[in-house]
Amino acid sequence: LACINDDENFNQLHNDSKTNDWDTFIENAALLDEIRKDVIRTHPALSFFLEPEQNLGQRRYAALERILFVWAKLNKGVRYVQGMNEIIGTIFFVLATDTNDEWAAEAEADSYSLFNIIMVEMRDVFVPDMDDSDTGIQGRISNMMSLLSLHDPLLRCHLQEVGIDGSFYSIRWLTTLLSREFALPETIRVWDSMFASTHKENFLRYFCVTMLMAIREDLAISDFGECLRLLQSYPNQNVDRLLESARALWIYESQITLACHKGGIQMNEALESVRPPSGIMMAYGLKGGIFLIQPTPSIEEKAMLQASKVMNSAHTTAVSYGRSFFGGANRLLNEWELKLARVQEQVQESKSRRTLSASQSEHGSSSRNSDELLRPFGAVPNGGSNRSPPRYMSHFRRNTSGSSATSTSSSDDDLLRQFPSNSSGY
Repeated sequence: LACINDDENFNQLHNDSKTNDWDTFIENAALLDEIRKDVIRTHPALSFFLEPEQNLGQRRYAALERILFVWAKLNKGVRYVQGMNEIIGTIFFVLATDTNDEWAAEAEADSYSLFNIIMVEMRDVFVPDMDDSDTGIQGRISNMMSLLSLHDPLLRCHLQEVGIDGSFYSIRWLTTLLSREFALPETIRVWDSMFASTHKENFLRYFCVTMLMAIREDLAISDFGECLRLLQSYPNQNVDRLLESARALWIYESQITLACHKGGIQMNEALESVRPPSGIMMAYGLKGGIFLIQPTPSIEEKAMLQASKVMNSAHTTAVSYGRSFFGGANRLLNEWELKLARVQEQVQESKSRRTLSASQSEHGSSSRNSDELLRPFGAVPNGGSNRSPPRYMSHFRRNTSGSSATSTSSSDDDLLRQFPSNSSGY
């Protein structure tokens, strides 16, 4: 013994063994504590886990802890991830409440076996390194969003516009297999169909998209907060109707795809020729998947359509002109001010000439002066044009019928009154 105690190699191995044991113990304790925190929140309102007789409720929770702990220790590449407790809780409830007492007594071992089978198929969802692969969580979310964009693009665009990302709700949907979105009996009903499906991932994808389309009317009128509340606290729905619609959607898409690839026809032709199954909510952006063939319009309908386009164009033009009214008014005011300045200059020039040559105040001379005055506005009352004189010509002639300089000067003042002054506030 003295030799053994003095052996340095033996002491080193002994100390390393004690250190490893402590590290393992601490690691196991941390793992068990993490599992226990989630397990006690599994179906908290279910009487199955609250039964006080012989402390059955706590013993059943303890069974879930053992199953998850052993599985995590044997699958260190995945370990335990939150959400697994919801799956094992549902499995254990179904097996432990079996009417066959002999089978119910083996619920814990059978639950472990079924849980392991499920995890083999969906383990990539819980592995961070596999997130971006097709079988990882992000890959599955992307596939689900692509399917939604194909069959209900308006809903997909609305969710993007309000800022709802698919990961906000679908991570929980996919990692818990929808066990938290429905009551326990409805979850069991969904799982029955999922486990009977030959492709569980495909089933889950179509069912999740159908869940979104089932509440599309509520989502379409909701903002970010309300949409998030609806998706994270899914409202009550008829599960049988959701299952029927998801199955019908998959069948219809398969038929359309087959018609396009095998039949060599276009999508519109396939939608016209293939009758959608009953129960479809939305398919290819069409309500009920029904493609309505537009009839060829008649000549009268074409004429009415063309007239409607013309009216719409005229309305748009009128609105555009109305918006630019003040800009046009300013331009018009500037033009009138320039014209008024020219007329004032010509009137002053005319008065000066009349003062110097008072002897030339005959009607003809007055008429020539008037023609010169009106020429900037394009009006020639005597000769040179057959156009009707402007509105103010008759008034001008009445005032210029006399031969005195005073009468002519009065007519010039009347002419100036036809134009607004700078202080008139046009």
